[in-house]
Amino acid sequence: MSLSKKLITTIMNFYSKRGVGTFFSISFDREQDGKFYFSVEFPEQSLNPSGKIQGGMITSVLDDCTALSVIMTCEGRKFPNTIDFHTTFHRPLDLEPVKVKSQIIKLGKNVVSIEGKMFKRDNSLVASCLHTGILFDTYGVKT
Repeated sequence: MSLSKKLITTIMNFYSKRGVGTFFSISFDREQDGKFYFSVEFPEQSLNPSGKIQGGMITSVLDDCTALSVIMTCEGRKFPNTIDFHTTFHRPLDLEPVKVKSQIIKLGKNVVSIEGKMFKRDNSLVASCLHTGILFDTYGVKT
């Protein structure tokens, strides 16, 4: 898949100026062989009382990265409205930069399923998810 830089910039600029996009620092790194790669930095407010990243914050980032993968794949014309989301936590996460990899498992006419994985700096798996969404029209992204 070949993504235009202009489309990616438009989608990421739109995302980063609204809602949780203003809270998390998510950067699109690349798409390669149907896999999408993101770099993420959590704000300090993401910590739980034990000093680790709170699980809901991890889930929120996985939700956003998997959704951004769908939006990019659909060239900004569709977005997934989540109907089911499962997260498995594999280890705690300190306040450090992470990488997220996502891949669309099945893109249908109305429903999409996406897998997401979050990795620490040492490439150990922090969390994985399975995200299912109903596809809605965006009515076009203005590029």
